[in-house]
Amino acid sequence: MEVQLISRKLIKPSVQTPPHLQNLNISFLDQLAPSLYVANIFYYPNHHHEIIKNIDRLEKSLSEILTLFYPLAGRYIKDNLSVDCNDEGVELLEAKVDGVDLTQIVQQDPNTIDLRNSHRISDRITISTFINAWATTFREGGISDQVPRPRFYCSFLFPQRDLRLNLPPAPKVHSKIVTKVFVINKEATDKLKSKISGGSDSGVKYQPSRLEVVTTLVWKALIGSAKAQRGHLRASSFLQIMTLRGKNNKLKLTDIVSLLRDAKRKAISDCTNAINSNDVFSMDNKSGDGIEAWMNLKEIDKLHLQQDPDILALTSSQE
Repeated sequence: MEVQLISRKLIKPSVQTPPHLQNLNISFLDQLAPSLYVANIFYYPNHHHEIIKNIDRLEKSLSEILTLFYPLAGRYIKDNLSVDCNDEGVELLEAKVDGVDLTQIVQQDPNTIDLRNSHRISDRITISTFINAWATTFREGGISDQVPRPRFYCSFLFPQRDLRLNLPPAPKVHSKIVTKVFVINKEATDKLKSKISGGSDSGVKYQPSRLEVVTTLVWKALIGSAKAQRGHLRASSFLQIMTLRGKNNKLKLTDIVSLLRDAKRKAISDCTNAINSNDVFSMDNKSGDGIEAWMNLKEIDKLHLQQDPDILALTSSQE
């Protein structure tokens, strides 16, 4: 593989960030976030005559959208646990790569956009919102009413704490990891909810959500995979991260009771011999009434999940 760097520049917000917004403390939740960079790669058909024009538009739309997402153009100050929103800009690199065959992903050699962000500054929901906002600004030729206006108030809801924790570095993964997408449509999630909560002896006293039933389906399949590999059941733990965006200003006592109930149900006292972890990211499907489960799995787990009868009965899959 040969990489030729064509250009390298800093893209600054098109409008300077006001002085009263130039310091942003990270929240307690951000303190707990792993110190790593997350990559998002997008592939597009290669229309040679549009490349230069699109790069100019990408730069212009990026500069415009950074006026709303101004912390991304700043610099993280580790000692202060804050972002200096100084408009230094986002580094934009243009490069040409030869010697890599990506025609299995698209029908021709593609253009790609690789976006990397610090997890300490922006989580999956935040960066997804930014990407969609940037794409909308690109299409519309400027910031329109369809572009969301973010509010950075998480540090007020979850103030920083003196943690004094020495968090271990992320473990190195030695097994080959593959990505698999399982799509569960509305009909399948309704069928699964009915199966789980339908009988009087099911033990489920409330109507489960789409996410709960899909999570249950995936977890059960992973436990089965571990048993098939080792010949016996081992202790298994499941960590679920959820977004509180749009919920905290409407939170009721019943919501808090539900959160506590779910936490107690999912608590496992002995996790010392838990199975090796797999990463599952769930989101709405394209129609908005089902679930897409994106899984980063060990190759052996992928093979077992593809053969799981419940998974086969309720999902369609994508590589």
